[in-house]
Amino acid sequence: DRRVAKADAVRAAAAQAVACICCAADRNDTPNTEPMGLLLSLEFMLDRILESTTSPGLRLTLALLMMDACTGKICSLQRVGSFAGQGRLCGQGARFTNGPLGSSCGGDNGSSILLTVADSTLPAANAVNDGARRGLRALKDTCKEGINQTQARVARFASRLWRTMNGEAVTSGASPSNAGGICAHDSQLRCQLVALWQWIWPRHCYQVMRSQSWHAVEGTPQYYAMGMDQVIKTTVEERDAAALDDQALTELGKAVEDEIDKQKWRGEMASEAYSNCKKEDMTVVGQPLPLVKKDEAWRLGGWVASTSQQRRTQGADGGSAVTKIRLLVSKSTGTA
Repeated sequence: DRRVAKADAVRAAAAQAVACICCAADRNDTPNTEPMGLLLSLEFMLDRILESTTSPGLRLTLALLMMDACTGKICSLQRVGSFAGQGRLCGQGARFTNGPLGSSCGGDNGSSILLTVADSTLPAANAVNDGARRGLRALKDTCKEGINQTQARVARFASRLWRTMNGEAVTSGASPSNAGGICAHDSQLRCQLVALWQWIWPRHCYQVMRSQSWHAVEGTPQYYAMGMDQVIKTTVEERDAAALDDQALTELGKAVEDEIDKQKWRGEMASEAYSNCKKEDMTVVGQPLPLVKKDEAWRLGGWVASTSQQRRTQGADGGSAVTKIRLLVSKSTGTA
């Protein structure tokens, strides 16, 4: 009953195609229409991850595709499957550089160097990424106007994702099973799902927080109609355990905050060093470089191109910053 690697590659490519189609359906900003394509594709791939017949390699690949869909790298016409856990250096290196299915760095021509997407040159990737961005904004909604059906659906998906990455066996019922889930003994899959959670909800999932207030009216018809029985609950024991964990990790939190402040200070010192160097008009080798601005190319994902363009314009890359070319013609004497 063991599935062969080719079948896993086909299933992963099909999941990538489903995600592209779902995200591209939301490419236009239609009034009074909820962008549900990204959420639908994430739910689809999470269902496939939770299937008992899915291999560990395919599960990790689907989790990577979920991250690619949220970071604008899901659209690619190149279908090259490379799965984790097989111990092949070339395959794992290709996955680290280009994504789980080959080159998928925002383009649809199979180039791993291309980092920008334009509507005129890469229309498919541009349409998919536009829809994914709209869907990602819907997932990050703060729910200031209350909970509707769409936000309740996001809360249910977030609850399933949270239970899965915490090693619980997710079932179709309201409460998880006591048996261990797929992440109970798969650290790679758990790390990938945690990274996905942190990318979508870096601070809080407001849909879950708003939905948890509905637990006060548990048992009413509207409570079950909204599907709030499938949203995670926080018991008194869990709150006490969380308080003990926070107390135990206080020193670690202080160390992390100190390191963040140190990195901010280093960035400020780099800017100050360039300002001082510019005042003294120093042209020695090894002088500080100016900070890179987040221009249009940077926002499109072309970080390398943005940095090189700014460095060349400023003449800080060691080359010549040519802005104008003037042709000088000397007077002819008329003699041979």
